[in-house]
Amino acid sequence: MYQFNYSDLFTPEELLVYLRKSRSDDPTLSVEEVLEKHEAMLDEWCERHLGGVVPEENKYREVVSGETIDDRPEIQKVLKKIESPRYKGVLVVEVSRLSRGDLEDAGRLIKLFRYTHTYVITPQKTYDIRDEYDRDMIERELKRGNEYLEYTKKIMNNGRLLSVSQGNYIGSVPPYGFDKTWVQEGRRKCPTLKENKEQADVVRMIFDMYVNKDMGRTSICYALDDMGIKPPKGEFWSPAALKDMLENVHYIGKVKWNWRKTVTIVEDGEIRKTNPKSKVGEYLIYDGKHEGIVSEELFNAAQAKQGRNHRAKANTKVRNPLAGLLFCRCGRGMSLRFYKNKDGSEKAPPRVLCNEQARCHTGSCLYDEMIDRIVAILEQCIEDFELRIKNDEGDSIKLHARLIKNLEKKMKDLQAQELSQWEAQSHPDPAQRMPAEIFKQLNAKLLKEKEEVQQALCKAYESMPDPVDYEEKLLKFKDALSALRDPAVDAQRKNRLLKACIERIDYSREKPERIKSQQVRYYDKELKKTRYKSTLNTGGNWTSPPVELDVKLKV
Repeated sequence: MYQFNYSDLFTPEELLVYLRKSRSDDPTLSVEEVLEKHEAMLDEWCERHLGGVVPEENKYREVVSGETIDDRPEIQKVLKKIESPRYKGVLVVEVSRLSRGDLEDAGRLIKLFRYTHTYVITPQKTYDIRDEYDRDMIERELKRGNEYLEYTKKIMNNGRLLSVSQGNYIGSVPPYGFDKTWVQEGRRKCPTLKENKEQADVVRMIFDMYVNKDMGRTSICYALDDMGIKPPKGEFWSPAALKDMLENVHYIGKVKWNWRKTVTIVEDGEIRKTNPKSKVGEYLIYDGKHEGIVSEELFNAAQAKQGRNHRAKANTKVRNPLAGLLFCRCGRGMSLRFYKNKDGSEKAPPRVLCNEQARCHTGSCLYDEMIDRIVAILEQCIEDFELRIKNDEGDSIKLHARLIKNLEKKMKDLQAQELSQWEAQSHPDPAQRMPAEIFKQLNAKLLKEKEEVQQALCKAYESMPDPVDYEEKLLKFKDALSALRDPAVDAQRKNRLLKACIERIDYSREKPERIKSQQVRYYDKELKKTRYKSTLNTGGNWTSPPVELDVKLKV
């Protein structure tokens, strides 16, 4: 290890100071207070060893939080500065302040310090990265810092989860309709929510319009804007913001965890971190300390409607029997479009097409063609139900019950056989007993068979299907089929009957393409010259890609 005479190696003007707050620092102190404390320590070291302090323009204070070099703008400035021969060292409180990132960050730092011949100086030790022993020591320090970071994150994450599970609200920004507050529990102050009366009334009105008045999210946005109600962010209300509000469990007195968790992805060879919204059911929900502002019945009704019901405007009847049922392969809903002339006459047959067709480029389909396909599916289901009702052997519940009954009978037979073996083996006359070794083998075989039957019974009980009333299903499907075939039945009734039978229809079709006319050459004897004619009409024809439907039935 080198012995340094610091004044011979560099002057205060040739050093850079880097200051950063760490998780290991006193949590009661602010970032500014910690950096001020560390700056005083480094200034005192410079006064003692160099006879002066580092100039203010050579000091860099990191005030933003970030785990990697790319997340910290001040360390990036320091690394850019050391490319100049003018600067000979970087002064820090400890090596781990430079980075607690992964091995890639550590390698980047070591490479830069090594090939720019830059010293890393701490009050305890000065590292010359060109020396292999110093280089090994600083590698260990950086790695230890990363390990401490991962351990601290794990501990803090467990602490946050524990706090949420106890009903506390640990978010920094309260949901719309609430203010953040603290309640005293013993010696602890616990963060929670309290109702913001003005905003809470808006939340209740949104749920009422969505569920009870059957308004879509877009219609609600327009209504709120017209009433002059300002949204939490931005100038106008958006359907996406309403969707989040309608799914927010805080409104029924709950708290959630991992709703927006950090996910690391690789894109174009680069590692990025994203914070996607978790879907309903993918995050944890606990009872909160706060009171809800919406009833659970109203909230559950909103969840049942989310993404399922048609987007009906207030006081507007449904025109599309497939509203809320038919979805494009891109995930968007599909609409029924009518094409009419100025005089009101039909210009072209109605079609169903994706609401985002301009982006997903899915081909549309004739409405009548779609209805014919759904009619055929309903007819097939009705035929299947009638067959199941006629032939009880096809009833899965009865078959399952028969399987359980057979297994139970087999278990009783095995138990009786086991009892018989033990009675025979306990006969008063030893001559009437079977040899001990044979009895042991038979008994072991019997016990193994009993265990297998018991396991099969447990699985059979667990996998018992729910009872299905095929006669009730048959009536529902027949009603839907009858309504779909009857032009006198309005679209709203058809839609309601179809939703009783169908959960969802996913649609896919490639976009049709125009077939260009083909030119054929021939010799005209009258004109005595070669001419060309088209094999198709001048307007051309279109390809007709097949329509693919994935229908999820309520059976």
